[in-house]
Amino acid sequence: MIKAIASALWKHKGTAFNVGLGAYSGVDAYQQARQEGSSKAGAVAGAAVEAALPMLLSFPAYMAVEAVKEVPQLLISGGEALHQKRRQVAMEQSNMAFSNAHFNDTQQTYTMRQRGMEIAKRSQYNTQQALLGNEAKYMMK
Repeated sequence: MIKAIASALWKHKGTAFNVGLGAYSGVDAYQQARQEGSSKAGAVAGAAVEAALPMLLSFPAYMAVEAVKEVPQLLISGGEALHQKRRQVAMEQSNMAFSNAHFNDTQQTYTMRQRGMEIAKRSQYNTQQALLGNEAKYMMK
């Protein structure tokens, strides 16, 4: 008896798979509809449609129908994630120092900057001369 059932299932494995898939999707649809607050009659009707769909369509067609059902939700969640990331980046950029500063170059600021650069260069030159002088002092001993 078990061998006969196994051979029949093996011979008609596509049909058996579709029946199993239909049963699973029907039970899942029923439970989901009940959790969402549907009445028993409404949940059974939705489950019957979900259970019959895999048996009426081929497996690839059924998967395509299920994928099409999920596309809008995926697009919405993707858009929300993109919007949240965009806001996070904007907030991070607004907290950066001088991110929105505009420097106005005038003759006075240019001259002040040049003098600052000259002072820094002179300091570097003086340090270098002091090091060379110390080196020469140690070499003469």
